[in-house]
Amino acid sequence: MLTLPQVTSNLLVQLNRATDRTFALPILIFFPTARCNSRCVSCDWWKADGAGDLTLDEIRGLTDELPALRTRLVTFSGGEPTLRRDVYQIAALFRARGVRLHLLTSGLFLERDAAAVVEHFERVTISLDGHTASLYHQIRGVDGLRVIESGVKRLKTLSPLMPVLARSTIHRHNFGELSQLIDKAHAMGLDGISFLAADVTSEAFGRTSTAGGAAAERTLRTASSMRGLLLKKDEIEEFARVVEDTIASHARDFESRFVAEAPEKLRRLPKYYAAQRGLADFPSVRCNAPWASAVVEADGAVRPCYFHPVVGNIRERRLREILANEMVAFRRGLNVAADATCRRCVCTLQVGVRTAL
Repeated sequence: MLTLPQVTSNLLVQLNRATDRTFALPILIFFPTARCNSRCVSCDWWKADGAGDLTLDEIRGLTDELPALRTRLVTFSGGEPTLRRDVYQIAALFRARGVRLHLLTSGLFLERDAAAVVEHFERVTISLDGHTASLYHQIRGVDGLRVIESGVKRLKTLSPLMPVLARSTIHRHNFGELSQLIDKAHAMGLDGISFLAADVTSEAFGRTSTAGGAAAERTLRTASSMRGLLLKKDEIEEFARVVEDTIASHARDFESRFVAEAPEKLRRLPKYYAAQRGLADFPSVRCNAPWASAVVEADGAVRPCYFHPVVGNIRERRLREILANEMVAFRRGLNVAADATCRRCVCTLQVGVRTAL
């Protein structure tokens, strides 16, 4: 059952949606650093050096704003949060403001940092894109699967009830391994797994959009590598069969919600790739993320969600001012059903009156 503050916050999100103002911002996505210790085929964060990351004092200023915004949940994302050595000091700043913390991580430092992770975070989601050491290495660029398995084991030893989940980005390199990834999550003692398609069109995940010179050349190379993640027509048809086989063979995992997506949502994945190839329309999208949440990147840049362009920077204006001005203008101009970025989105959010956060 939802608490009164949860219901109140969710109702205020509906008011946000109706007015484009911010009466509550229940969810904040925060990147402690732009650096990463993986070299994934679907992401460019590993190219960042973190030189522009917010200082501890700048982050403290951000946390000071959260009570007035009724922020309840902060997710550390990035980049790889645990690469920043003062990340747990940062986590303590957020927790002092009464928010709950979730961690999205590669998991490569989980064994080293298990005690600190258990102390500061109530949920951990690791990236699991391959079920074998070789496939994991091929996709994520590091030989890290065994290290992650040890980290999960250590976390579960210290805190058996802490939810530790997996998230798999599905693309051309691993679309045939859907059921094996579910089995691997079970074998690792994880509490569940979720799936999403690879984003190949937005500026998210550390990609540069700067034009001219070397930056333009990097952008072209990035676009080319992203397109390499798309499935071909025959692979899309095979993927659809893989999805149906997985739904049938792992029915209990869908019934128990070990697999986060309902079968119908999982069927959207091959449809997404078909649409990227111009073979079908993109699946319809229901999302109110820009009215319920915001993303603050490692350098202070503020986005309405992971995928839409930057609307401000907390180094120049306080988050509350950005929400009251630039974010209002952005929301007023956004038609989720028709917007090209929204239609191609791989990770939507819909906060309703009964949503538990």
